[in-house]
Amino acid sequence: MADKIMNWMRMIEDRFPGLIAKVREDIEISEKKFETRNGKTGFGESHLWEHTTHVASLAFRLAREENRPPLLPTLAALFHDVGKFAGGNYHEENTIEEEESAETAKRVLSEAGIKPGELAKTLAGIKALYNEKTSKNSIAAIVHDADFLSKFGAMGVAAFFTKATLRGRTIESAMLGYLSKELTYAACLPRNMRTAAGKKLAAQKARDTIGFFRKLLGELRESCGVGLRIRRLRISDPRSRKKQLEILLAASTECRQCGSSWRTAWFIEDGVKCTKLNVEWHCAKCGDSLGTSFCLPEV
Repeated sequence: MADKIMNWMRMIEDRFPGLIAKVREDIEISEKKFETRNGKTGFGESHLWEHTTHVASLAFRLAREENRPPLLPTLAALFHDVGKFAGGNYHEENTIEEEESAETAKRVLSEAGIKPGELAKTLAGIKALYNEKTSKNSIAAIVHDADFLSKFGAMGVAAFFTKATLRGRTIESAMLGYLSKELTYAACLPRNMRTAAGKKLAAQKARDTIGFFRKLLGELRESCGVGLRIRRLRISDPRSRKKQLEILLAASTECRQCGSSWRTAWFIEDGVKCTKLNVEWHCAKCGDSLGTSFCLPEV
């Protein structure tokens, strides 16, 4: 199994010796600059590099299952996030990140001796990654699917708790604050795929992710008395009224203060960068309230 996983690294190293180490160095240096600039002195291993290797391995796998040559999709995956911390700044705008990633890819791959035609296709794939108008780009489609798939399944669950720890959250607090978004994105994952291989793997990862958290919530109820359950809500997709989105909410079945039943209300609003779902729970008896909000998944 380990031999199969490492195939993507050997493929790149055979063609471009030292390239992987160079990309890793660029990512780690920029990430460290960002951490230092923001007063974080305990910089350790790179989370972004770990994510990058996961996406590259998935891109390699999806390309082979799609019967496409895996080299260029894997290269695009290797560089897809290299611009996220370019210059020691966190780039939230996709266009800035992609431009930085493409420029770095162009420089590093040119120095590595890539053929002009291969370089052009790789750069086009990186630039088209989040551009719906160019979603038919096969390289972008594979990397897009790999990027989203990396956030779910066993590795996705591990990343969820890593982020919760970095935020200083307990398990219960993470469940209340972020699990509804995680579950909803998992439920919608297959619809967000652009390749047949991606859809197949997404269905399995969605089941694994939701199944794990369902079991975890069961154990939390038994061991800690945390009464959270998964509730399903179907809403009209604001981008296409003929379609519906399945929302999975991790919510308490009763008021935390008096034990009465909650009244649930929800509404949708346009945020700065997304369409946001706001959910609120109110207790008519004692006035206690609870709420969560997150960007709706794009499908």
